[in-house]
Amino acid sequence: MSIFKSAARVGRIITSPSAMASQRARELRAQGHDILALSSGEPDFQTPPHIIEAAHRAMLDGKTKYTTMSGVADLKNAISEKFRRENALEYAHDEIIVSTGAKQVIYNAIMAGVEKGDEVIVPAPFWIAYEQVVEMANGTVRTVRCGPDTGFKLSAEALEKAITPNTRWLMLNTPSNPSRSGLHGR
Repeated sequence: MSIFKSAARVGRIITSPSAMASQRARELRAQGHDILALSSGEPDFQTPPHIIEAAHRAMLDGKTKYTTMSGVADLKNAISEKFRRENALEYAHDEIIVSTGAKQVIYNAIMAGVEKGDEVIVPAPFWIAYEQVVEMANGTVRTVRCGPDTGFKLSAEALEKAITPNTRWLMLNTPSNPSRSGLHGR
């Protein structure tokens, strides 16, 4: 008998269909099938050699310890420079957060800012994890359909119509995952 008792909210988590599809794709690849998996946000190419070398060099230089929560200064400088050079955008260090992926940042933000009774407007199609994270925070997702007829874009009119006195968040993340069944409603 385990002395660990999980919180009730853990029982509300379902296995992500995208995680199941990714696992199935790995299984089929292992059997020799040529599979193009569209289930996760990973690139379909190997990490470029110069990035592998830079990571290796950094580890050899002792850069293997915890960093500041928002990312190391050198990386933030590179990100800021990229946005300035390629996008004509200026960002200060305190406006840049480096993470392992959008899911962790979105989870942290929702857990910090959504409580029971709060509503989060989520344009559909969307990535299934958004709904699960809001539900784990005891919030409610208000889905706004943004189908082919709107170019998959949220209009000001549709947004205004979805806002209620309980609205606390509008989930906008791009690129979003258009394979979510939320496009057709739950």
